[in-house]
Amino acid sequence: MAFLPRALLLLLLAVVCIQLSGVLADRRDRCWCLKSLKKRVPREEIEEFSIFPRRSKCDMVEIILTLKPVNNSTEVLQRCLSPETKQGNNLQACWNNKNTNNTPTFKISNCFESHK
Repeated sequence: MAFLPRALLLLLLAVVCIQLSGVLADRRDRCWCLKSLKKRVPREEIEEFSIFPRRSKCDMVEIILTLKPVNNSTEVLQRCLSPETKQGNNLQACWNNKNTNNTPTFKISNCFESHK
């Protein structure tokens, strides 16, 4: 008789794990940028950026800027930039032209290298 409660507990645990994995997998497709900056961010303040294309559950291109640390801080600051701004268009063009390895993030300095 002790077997039945253990089996039910394991079954319940398995159902909860399956439900949680579905939630976590689904979360990846949602938009990360609920609010995007419309103003230009000085490139000196940007360390790197990522561009995420439209996805099944997010119908907009998302540009996420990782800013350089301020005052020896270890905190990582990220901001969303509107893809419709001039800076957003320039970063997308850089991404499309220079990110040939399809890396998830791209150093901002790669967009402003001088031509040799």
